Amino acid sequence: MNKNGIRIKPALLMALSVACLWGNAYAVEGGKSLYLLGKRGPVAGLIPKPGWYVTNDLYYYDGDSNQEFPIAGLLNKGISAEAQVNVLQATWITDTRLGNGRLAIGGVVPYGHVKIEADATATTPGGTTLGGGVSDSLTDVGDPALAASLGWRKRDGDLFRAWNIYSTVFIPVGAYKEGRIANMGANRWGLDVGTAFTFVIFKKGREFSGVLGITFNGENDDTDYDSGNEAHLELTYKQHLPSGFSAGLVGYYSKQFTSDSGGPKVLGNFKSRVGGIGPEMAYQFKAAGRSMGLDLRWYHEFDAKNRVEGDAVFLTFSVPLQPDPPPAK
Repeated sequence: MNKNGIRIKPALLMALSVACLWGNAYAVEGGKSLYLLGKRGPVAGLIPKPGWYVTNDLYYYDGDSNQEFPIAGLLNKGISAEAQVNVLQATWITDTRLGNGRLAIGGVVPYGHVKIEADATATTPGGTTLGGGVSDSLTDVGDPALAASLGWRKRDGDLFRAWNIYSTVFIPVGAYKEGRIANMGANRWGLDVGTAFTFVIFKKGREFSGVLGITFNGENDDTDYDSGNEAHLELTYKQHLPSGFSAGLVGYYSKQFTSDSGGPKVLGNFKSRVGGIGPEMAYQFKAAGRSMGLDLRWYHEFDAKNRVEGDAVFLTFSVPLQPDPPPAK
């Protein structure tokens, strides 16, 4: 708490610099961007004090598109997608210092339900659609991820700055089956690298955070489909209040900068993009001797190409496993 009573405890929101998960929008093969747009959100640049932290995201997505998408070896048109996923993340903030930056490592495991519907399930090289509509759903485990980040922080009077660099490896062991249009796993390796920052003006209680990263996608060995690489940007602007509440705006934009390969020729130069913007509200509180946080974010998507377009909602609960240290005397 600063001298004006505004509670800004970024560690509680746990947007950490190690988050990356099951994807939410359609692009590349199977429509699963390995990096989950909107996950990092507020206080993305901060690495908290040493200790263990747990974050749990309840994630909901609903979107659709009239375009064609390659999914698990099939070409589908007229897609609608709905997902409810629980994303559990554990992070260890170490005492290790590298280049005067604090090292953090962590892991993420998603589990949930996805439902996919398509108007048609195949297209000839000439563009003629074959077959009727299909619907499929699945409840299972998605692809886990392992991450590491290195963060720095500095305070100059009323201005607090935190920034980090991160990398995340996505492991293709989630539920996947060739020919099934509803899959929790993507069946490809991936690597996401990037940087994040947070600026806070304590006197005014204002925060500005951002994330810039690149996702490198591997090849699906079952379908020989090689997904292109993507860049993503996330931004947050919010106002913290003395009551522990805060509110603001969040947004993201993702663009694929290399084309997919190994897919049907009818797809042509298959690249994707999508943006999203919406409100954010958070509450920080103390229970069982620990400072905890709740954060609600809603992103309404726009400017989609070669992706479904819809709405994404996050409800994030974060808690340190160790009790808060006693107040300084």
